[in-house]
Amino acid sequence: MSESSGPRNRARQGSRAPLSREEVVDAAVRYADEHGLEALTMRALAKEMGVYPTALYWHVGSKPQLVAAASARVLDGIVLPSVHGVNWDVWLGEVARLCRAAMHRHPNLVPIMGSQLAVSTTAVPFVERILGVLEGAGFTGNDLVDVYNTVIGFVLGWVTLELSAPPSDAEAGWQKGFAAELRGIDPNTFPVLTRNLPLLENNAFLTRWESGRDRPMDRSFDVALDVLVRGLHSKII
Repeated sequence: MSESSGPRNRARQGSRAPLSREEVVDAAVRYADEHGLEALTMRALAKEMGVYPTALYWHVGSKPQLVAAASARVLDGIVLPSVHGVNWDVWLGEVARLCRAAMHRHPNLVPIMGSQLAVSTTAVPFVERILGVLEGAGFTGNDLVDVYNTVIGFVLGWVTLELSAPPSDAEAGWQKGFAAELRGIDPNTFPVLTRNLPLLENNAFLTRWESGRDRPMDRSFDVALDVLVRGLHSKII
């Protein structure tokens, strides 16, 4: 393959800086945002960036490593608020909302955040800040570990579920079919559900047909966060 027939060569004119790992990961995030995670391949991203696939492998390794790095980048851009003069529970609430907002900006990468173990230490500064605030609030030892896991598990788990994608293999019109089936359940068998169905349908987990990507569950998140913080208060002796 001649130079003229290959991908847009970044270095052909010597006009651009060498490719960096950060640039590749940022491009992967943008590509996943626009085209979806399934469309993100090394070849497709290389074509988008105007480089050869080997250049991407050199900087980020395999595709799973690229996807993991891209998903980790979702929370990297968060500027954590100052802890000075702010109660720990207020601070945690603000951080939880910042994390949720970041995840809403990159919903196609969120499933990876909740289903893969971290493969790098990029989140260490974030972890340190959370632990520092919790320790300052009075949590120590195993309680510190358990409460930290509760906070992180709540944010990542709750928002991952909120942003669940529609089933890719469902037939067209499945939403109407699901809604009709839900509204047709036996009120004698499911009295509480049917009595509250006007409030629950399309607004609650397992009874909705629109993802939080299009129909955010703001009020429920705020209530869940309030319950979480109240529970954490009860753990402090």
